[in-house]
Parts: sequence; C-alpha cells; structure tokens
Amino acid sequence: MAAQDLALAERASQGDQEAFNTIYETYQKQIYYHIARIVNDRFEAEDLTQEVFLRAYQFMGSYSGTASLGRWLRRIATNLCIDRMRKRALATTQWPTVASKEGQEQAVEFAGDGPSPLEVAEDREGEGIILQAVQSLPDYYRKVVMLRDFMDLTGEEIAREIQCPIGTVKSRLSRAHGILRDKFVSSDGMAVAGA
Repeated sequence: MAAQDLALAERASQGDQEAFNTIYETYQKQIYYHIARIVNDRFEAEDLTQEVFLRAYQFMGSYSGTASLGRWLRRIATNLCIDRMRKRALATTQWPTVASKEGQEQAVEFAGDGPSPLEVAEDREGEGIILQAVQSLPDYYRKVVMLRDFMDLTGEEIAREIQCPIGTVKSRLSRAHGILRDKFVSSDGMAVAGA
C-alpha cells in the first residue's frame, strides 16, 4: 500500500490532476471526520478539510512514503486544527451606549446568566496555554495526548494509529499527563498561571 501511495503522490506532485482527484476522493471523508472530532463544528471542519487538501497539493512532493498517505494527511489536518485553535480570537463588537440626560454616553448593562466576556476570554486564554504546553511535549507524548484528549480516541485506536502496543500508549499517556500536571501545578500544590 505504501508503494501505491508513494506512486500516486509522486504523480500528483508532478501535476497529474487525476492522481490528486483519486487522493481526494479516497481520503476526503476520512479527513473531514478526523477534523470534525477535533473542532466539533461542521462548517469549520468543511473549511479545514479543504485547507488540508490545498496544503497537501502544495506539499505533495514532500510525502516520503514512510507513513501511509492517509496518516500523512491526518497529520496535516491535526496540525491545521491546532493552528486554528491557537488563532481563535474572542469576537469583539462595539458595546452599545445610551445618552444620559446630561448628553454623556453610558454603557448599557445587560443582565445575563451566561459567562461574561471576561470569563470567555479567560477560558480561551487557558485553552491557548494548554495547547502551548501540549505542543512543548516531545512528539511521541504529544501524539498520544492529541489523539486521546483532543480527539477522544480509545487506547486501542491510538495503538493502531501510532502502530505500537497498548501498554506503550498507556505509559506515554500517563507520563505526558504527569509532565503537563507538573507544568501547571507548583511545588505547594497551587495552580500556576501561564505555566
């Protein structure tokens, strides 16, 4: 299969549109579902799927055949999802105002039981800090954390994906979680902000 993947990728990298269409038709649904599990948004998953194949088209010449073509595409997809999560910004709009009797503008206060804009910003900042911590892990730890914690794969699914025994997956996941825990908790047991 790897030889077929490599031959197909080489043809696509040389501009063979039929070869690229074959790759797209073979892997599009797989990549879409892979992304949808990460971002949990159908429309964003559709956009990112297109972006994955655009990126794959641009860099098809770099595919070496050491991993399956599907796995190579999933790696591109995962990296794009991580980049997208990092770049998410809190949407801003102008806060409505009303004029007081004296002609001065005052902000309108809204009662609400949802999270405040500050709480939403803090949550997103926390997500960014966590993603940075995960990105700082060695590759073999980062993969199992991404597959388990971000994509909700089972230990068996992860073992198949990274082609190693289930015991290795469990060990790596435990060690990775320990490293992350140490990054976020100080020696006195208090959470460390921005670790």
